[in-house]
Amino acid sequence: MRQTVPLQHLLAAALRDSADHVGQLLRLARIETDATLRTWLRLAGIVGTIPILAIAIFFLGLDALVKIIAALSGAPLISALIVASPFIGVALVLVRLGARRMALSNLEPWRTWRQTDRPSSPARPRPAA
Repeated sequence: MRQTVPLQHLLAAALRDSADHVGQLLRLARIETDATLRTWLRLAGIVGTIPILAIAIFFLGLDALVKIIAALSGAPLISALIVASPFIGVALVLVRLGARRMALSNLEPWRTWRQTDRPSSPARPRPAA
């Protein structure tokens, strides 16, 4: 004869097994999340280190170039000026462009004055559109 298990016992066992299953699933999710987070942090550290190393290599290369030219020419000041001249040139061009952009005439709202048909100022004529 077949022995029957009451429904309450089956439901209790199913609830116990499902609780164990959910606990194991949460533990697995925590382990996977920790591993993923560690991987992302490691990647961010590597990607963050690359520009720092590139900048350091650039400046060490410039220093080596200055020393090589100084050794060949015998004048460290002239070699430093030779290596720095392209950077000085770029800096001067950027200063000139910045000074043009920040000029007072560029700060006046020409477009607004054209749209409202107001004169720009009593002392200055409006520019031709």
